[in-house]
Amino acid sequence: MKKIDFHVHHHGEVTVEQAVEYFRDMMERKGYCGICVQSFLHHAGSYYPDANQWAMEIANALPGSYAFAGLDHSRDFIEQTKEYIAMGFKGIKLLEGKPSEWRKNGFSYEHPRFDAFFAYCEKEKIPLMIHNNDPLINWDITKADARAIEKGWVYDETVPSQEWFFEQLENALLAHPGLRAAIAHFGFYSTDIPRAERLMEACPDLYMDITPAICIYPELSRTPEAAEAFFRKYHTRILYGTDADSALTGFAREYNDTKVEIITHFLEGDVPKDIKGRWIHPIRLEQEMLENIYYNNAMRFMELK
Repeated sequence: MKKIDFHVHHHGEVTVEQAVEYFRDMMERKGYCGICVQSFLHHAGSYYPDANQWAMEIANALPGSYAFAGLDHSRDFIEQTKEYIAMGFKGIKLLEGKPSEWRKNGFSYEHPRFDAFFAYCEKEKIPLMIHNNDPLINWDITKADARAIEKGWVYDETVPSQEWFFEQLENALLAHPGLRAAIAHFGFYSTDIPRAERLMEACPDLYMDITPAICIYPELSRTPEAAEAFFRKYHTRILYGTDADSALTGFAREYNDTKVEIITHFLEGDVPKDIKGRWIHPIRLEQEMLENIYYNNAMRFMELK
């Protein structure tokens, strides 16, 4: 079965050459025929001017691989998108909906410049990978996990609510229902599957990216019948990814292996089981559906099939 990890990152902690070797090793170990490097130039208040170049170099070095570009906030969104697509990028990665980014930038998808950008991408059918929110527990430091706290992904009353971030995404998508977009990390809708379904119905070119945030799988497992029905209904509009980091050694490698084990068991497993302290209830999809989720949908999303 063909598989592409459609959601990986390179943050510059290692050289491009090292990243290529790490990702090649991951592809061999996991049986992937390619990856898609999701780039961003702005993250956690830092600016990475070479990030798009890194992403393209990695993709070009690994057959069957692709790259999405990140936006430079200092330049016109539409003009640079034209440049990136001409350079060979297959789409645009948006991180601006993450609450920690709002805290740095002061805007999310409600900013007027995004309306024009979304209208252009809708017209030109440019694929977007959109990060729109974070888990609800991140608004309660007593419940947030240690990694979220370490990364600064915890929020107080100075940051808008999770509901506000949901509304900004939904307002944008409903204003541009023909937008070809994928919502990263199941959009953090894993505790409200009916809401995700309403959005998928309203926006026929919308895809759901199932890359962890690892919490989404125990949450989906709490309502396995609803989760299974969603995946069966939209199996042609779901994208597989892992959020793998190019520094695939030590904790990063172990953490990514755990995520792969969780996703695989959720999609293909026979019986519920505990995986590293997370209770996963499998939905047991058929081969054709798995082939779509693991590979075919990514090709359709990029209009390569």
